[in-house]
Amino acid sequence: MAEGKWIEGLTATMPVSAAAHKVLSIRLAVVRHYLPLAAERPEDDIEHVHQLRVSTRRAGAALRVFRDVLPNRPRRRVRRLLRRLRRAAGQARDWDVFLLNLPQARALQTAASRPAADFLLGYGLGQRHAAQLLLVQAAEQEGADLNTAADELLEALEQPRDNDDPPLRSFALEQFHPLFTDFHQGVLADPAQPAELHQLRISGKRLRYALEIFIPCFPEWFQQQLYPAVEELQELLGTLQDAVVGSERLKDLAAHLRRHFPHYWPRLRPGLDGRIRSLRAQIPALRKAFQKWRSRWLDLAEQVHEVLPALTASAARS
Repeated sequence: MAEGKWIEGLTATMPVSAAAHKVLSIRLAVVRHYLPLAAERPEDDIEHVHQLRVSTRRAGAALRVFRDVLPNRPRRRVRRLLRRLRRAAGQARDWDVFLLNLPQARALQTAASRPAADFLLGYGLGQRHAAQLLLVQAAEQEGADLNTAADELLEALEQPRDNDDPPLRSFALEQFHPLFTDFHQGVLADPAQPAELHQLRISGKRLRYALEIFIPCFPEWFQQQLYPAVEELQELLGTLQDAVVGSERLKDLAAHLRRHFPHYWPRLRPGLDGRIRSLRAQIPALRKAFQKWRSRWLDLAEQVHEVLPALTASAARS
């Protein structure tokens, strides 16, 4: 099961339709592998749901990258089904992460915070169970349709093509330019607000997944330096988003408990307030880490701008 980042067998000179078939065959196979495992056997391995979520993202990114060479009807159908499965897996994964983080939360390890720790454990387990029911429902409703739509899409890509089917290298450069520019402009804007940082994370995700497909078309240092830099930011902004969203979510939950369950609130308050404070305390350090990353990125982006003209000229001659 080729569930990793890179796809073996891709070359810069192969026709883009052949590349699309290879990429989508692999990306969709991973989704089809993990869908029944995540729906029916999530307790066997927490990675089943995580891999389903990631694989739907990668498959969706491949559809976006190759949309110009894919037949519209099956492409849209597969995209719609993947989106529904991704959202269902995402909810389940978010609660898995919530539960995984509870034992590590120092603010919940004191005697005074024990009632809140027990409450959050029960609350998280209930939410995780509800999310699993939605995931099972999505698998039952969309799984068979996804298999049919994926087969139709791949069969369409096997049909003979006109002679103007470009090599992957030319296609990759056309796709890379706007993705890189969008991401780089987002970095240059030096975002500070959570919504802006979240949008930058989305831009980075699109660039990262495209690089996983197009990496054979670029110099080796793209894989060794550029890709890890984008991946590092993804992880950094993901942690920052978790801290921001997590603190706001707990703040809303605390307000709900205080208003509707005032009898229990005094027992729950120390732990909940402590957990909210600890999440908020992470944010300044993460913002500082982003600034350090940004400085390194600006130097790296200059190197990208230096090599792109030569790459474009080489692709035009091929």
